[in-house]
Amino acid sequence: MKLHDLKKKKILDTPGVYLFTGARKKILYIGKATSLRSRVRSYFDKNIASKRGQHIATMVEQAKGVDFIETDSVL
Repeated sequence: MKLHDLKKKKILDTPGVYLFTGARKKILYIGKATSLRSRVRSYFDKNIASKRGQHIATMVEQAKGVDFIETDSVL
């Protein structure tokens, strides 16, 4: 998945859960965030491998989509 693909989605600046999905909607990663928009965008930093590890960088490369579920709080 590329940053320009992400920009097509309307990810709100609210707390919630996000899911990176691969081929056939297989879940690759599930995370939670206080701000969905900033957390999901952080995965598309050019230095993601050095900041979060190569396994996360590989997961982002394999991702075909990102889904999210808004919640009332991060808890």
